[in-house]
Amino acid sequence: MEIDFTKYLPVAAAILSATLGYMFGSRTKKNDRLIQFTQENLKEVFSPMYHEMQKIIADSVKPKDRESMLDTFFERYIGNDTSIYKLGSLELLDTFYELSDRYGQFKLSRDEGLWKDIWWEFENNLFFKVKEGYRNSTDLLYRDFRWQQYIQAKPYWLKAYFESMRFLFETVKGINVISALLVYFSGCFKLLGLGLFPKDFWIFSLMILGLSVLATFVLRLPNMQYISLTSNSKKNFLRQVAKKVIPALVVKWDNLFIKKDYDKVPKMHEKRFFED
Repeated sequence: MEIDFTKYLPVAAAILSATLGYMFGSRTKKNDRLIQFTQENLKEVFSPMYHEMQKIIADSVKPKDRESMLDTFFERYIGNDTSIYKLGSLELLDTFYELSDRYGQFKLSRDEGLWKDIWWEFENNLFFKVKEGYRNSTDLLYRDFRWQQYIQAKPYWLKAYFESMRFLFETVKGINVISALLVYFSGCFKLLGLGLFPKDFWIFSLMILGLSVLATFVLRLPNMQYISLTSNSKKNFLRQVAKKVIPALVVKWDNLFIKKDYDKVPKMHEKRFFED
């Protein structure tokens, strides 16, 4: 069966140009807002919180000093003028507030078992999440910076080459998404007997998708440095999706394999009655 591609090109070109224009325009505005918010929460919350927690969990800290530092830590971020909301994660905020409440209970009971559980949650849960947010925010802010820093030292012709390859790579990735949507909708309309698209447009869309996927793989080679400098290899995409869709199941799954080891919990401060 022969397909006359020329009659489909105007339709495909119109859809591609409109969608790409919308995607790139919308993406630019969203990226600008994202960078602004990330700069604020990194400077005002993530960075000071992360480095303060690093000092608290240091092995060289004495038990009395550690408890005093914990007092200051929770008082600072639980106060009326706190900027902790700029963490931007309800999960992280819930973890902090729950741990703050439990720490308040410990201050009244001085129970060693409660102390061990609080410390484990502080170091292995709260600190882990703050560290992850700190690293992700830093990576986001300086991702393009690393790439620009890399190409600025190159000759102008090589710089133009790298930028052209990057543009083609990003454009083809966008075409992959659009082509996949065209295949899906044209296939559905064809099965339903709707004549919204021209005849055999589904086959044409499928061929475009195959070519764009092939082009993506081909363009990965000249863009290896760009991919390396702008990617965050430590992100587990499937886990991130699961945490959004089925967070309760992820927690239960983690609890099956995560055992709270209290052997490394630092000794709690043995507070005497004559102390303040």
